[in-house]
Amino acid sequence: MKVQFKILVSSPPNEDNLDSLKSAASRLTNNRDSIKVKVKQEGKYYALITDFTMKNAAQYKVVDEIDKEFKVWIWNFEYYEDSIISFPK
Repeated sequence: MKVQFKILVSSPPNEDNLDSLKSAASRLTNNRDSIKVKVKQEGKYYALITDFTMKNAAQYKVVDEIDKEFKVWIWNFEYYEDSIISFPK
């Protein structure tokens, strides 16, 4: 299944931030080649978007696991505003 984790920050990210997102996704994915991280400006915020795949499961069963894993890796992000987990079709 496809997973997207988006974090909004109010200052431009650095390479360490992007590496942290890749590390979090690598702990959850069933295919390391599926991990993609991109940055896009959304209004006054920067969206750091991590796409990856996981084994198929009920979304309600994995959403807490995804949130917990990413929070371990992003605890030190400066100017953190919000995070969003979605499951694109």
